[in-house]
Amino acid sequence: MKITMQIAVILHLIGIGALLSGFFYQLKDWGTGMKVNAGILHGAWLMLVTGFALAALVPMVEETEQINNWVLGAKSIVITVIFFIAYGYNKKEKTDKWVVPAIAGLTVLNICLAVLGPIMIDKA
Repeated sequence: MKITMQIAVILHLIGIGALLSGFFYQLKDWGTGMKVNAGILHGAWLMLVTGFALAALVPMVEETEQINNWVLGAKSIVITVIFFIAYGYNKKEKTDKWVVPAIAGLTVLNICLAVLGPIMIDKA
């Protein structure tokens, strides 16, 4: 079961990489109109699925590990919003100017929640 969780973590990190690399790939079209490419959509899908899988696997594998439900809920909301924005704008040739930067910003927020969320909540 621990190997399954480690594979899910690796896939989750690959999803983050796909989302951010999709954003950086679109930077060349900043002024003319960016597009939600397949990398962004598949990265969001991969992060969503593996995130929920990790939420289920951590209590089974790490019995002493406490899951912070506030951080888990916030991360779930953020990645769900990322996925639905990416899904909604995937087929459009040109998107609104806010779409791709918002996806990148929400991805960075998701990373910050993963790294800093448990630290900030435990200290409060």
